[in-house]
Amino acid sequence: MEKHSDKKAVDADPGLSEPSTLARSAGLVGLLTLASRVLGLVRDSVVAAFFRKEHTDAFFVAFTIPNVLRRLLAEGALTVAFIPVYTEYLENKGKDAARQLLANTLGATLLALLIVTTLGEVFAPQLVWLFAEGLGEGQVLATLLTRLMFPFLVTVALVALAMGVLNTHRHFLAPAVAPVLLNVGIIGSVMLGVGQMVHVGLPRVGALALGVIIGGVLQLLLQLAPLAKRDALLLPRFGLAHPGVVRIAKLMLPSLFGLAIYQINIVLSRRFASFLPDGSISVLYYAQRLIEFPLGVFAVAIATVSMPNLSGHAKAGEMDKVKATYRFAQRIAIFLMLPATAGLWALGEPLASVLFQRGAFTHEMAQQTGITLAGFALGLLAAGGVRQTAPVFFALEDTRTPVAISAVALVVFVLAALVLKGPLGTLGLALAVALASSVNFVLMVTFLRRRIGPLGLHEILNSTWRAALASVACGLVAWQVAGLGRWEEGGGALINYVMLVMAVAAGGLAYVIACRLLGSPELGELLGAMRRRGRAK
Repeated sequence: MEKHSDKKAVDADPGLSEPSTLARSAGLVGLLTLASRVLGLVRDSVVAAFFRKEHTDAFFVAFTIPNVLRRLLAEGALTVAFIPVYTEYLENKGKDAARQLLANTLGATLLALLIVTTLGEVFAPQLVWLFAEGLGEGQVLATLLTRLMFPFLVTVALVALAMGVLNTHRHFLAPAVAPVLLNVGIIGSVMLGVGQMVHVGLPRVGALALGVIIGGVLQLLLQLAPLAKRDALLLPRFGLAHPGVVRIAKLMLPSLFGLAIYQINIVLSRRFASFLPDGSISVLYYAQRLIEFPLGVFAVAIATVSMPNLSGHAKAGEMDKVKATYRFAQRIAIFLMLPATAGLWALGEPLASVLFQRGAFTHEMAQQTGITLAGFALGLLAAGGVRQTAPVFFALEDTRTPVAISAVALVVFVLAALVLKGPLGTLGLALAVALASSVNFVLMVTFLRRRIGPLGLHEILNSTWRAALASVACGLVAWQVAGLGRWEEGGGALINYVMLVMAVAAGGLAYVIACRLLGSPELGELLGAMRRRGRAK
């Protein structure tokens, strides 16, 4: 009865009854992701202050290795392949069949993780060399840290599987809170454990690696109660021949290639940076962390809540609703990505100075981080657009097209990086990433239109020009206010915190006012969703 009622409501107002729900859910995920990102910046500030750049270079290389595998095997291919199949089992075969699928998928996942983790521990030196040959003597420390952190892959992959289950059941709270606990684990370990490392035969930076493991365990524990509430906390089964598991594996294979191409970008970025002056890996990492802030808070949050809806509509053959959901997700993403781009351009150095410049992190490194961030920001809109477009292909169970497009983007990145890294350093690498993201986005939209027909891009473009004009006002106002700061003093000057907050607030207010004057519909849609959520509480 409930399912019939929901369908009737959507049919009565195609493409419009759903967006308000998506906006509210995306708002929840975005708010929690914001909390995680803010705490993540606190974590990075602690790391920058406590450890020399040679040690942070080694840690960031080591931390990248399990994270690449996490995004490749867990949050990427597994989640993308699992959600459509699990959704179909729930809707068409019933709860018991879905539970059997989940138990067998859990068993297959654990088996794969055990194999990958064992290989990672054995071949850690070779992995470090692959990621950062130019690190020199730092490879020894990076190898030790890699071996300490590799078990993190097991916990975080299980969290990703739990996320797929909970998101399908429209529960977004626990998965969105999980990254907060990773940051808590790392910060707590550094603050309390740095001085204890010598007693266990580890360097001071080993506290970071232990914090990663603690954070991973906390993330996994958080998912258990919501899973149990939905009768999805199961013991693993090792039925690798289960038809649903086989189908998930088949969907994962082409997706793995596509995601592998994306992760190769990260590997090559680290590798290229390892041949640049000391600290370049850290500068690149900190700039990427800042660019991931709006991506995680806005673009990923919107894509996360739209994926189950896209899968449901695609299974039902409701292409008009797929397109309507895509247009809404893309419009909201663009509405939020453009002012973020303007803000990062205007406030790159102030952000890096306030967040990182203290202790071992110098003003020169803050300036370089701000410059590198500006390069990444040029590709922010495209990166956000890709995050909304790729789930449509995955909902249609088409993982081959994104693979081919990602391969083209990889070639663009490598060629651009080889040309630009010499004269421009980390800025050149950032510009190469931005160019590759732009090519990826344009090709993905082009091929999606060929696959499912006209997307209604005029609706998206009408929103884009309004948001672009308003973003100019946002950036100019923020830049003017930021000019009053003393950024060479970094995080040691109280006035810098005040001016940074004022610059962000003034830029945001200018954007809202400009959007109101220009008649941007997204402003009303987001405010309406917030009001409805408030009344629901």
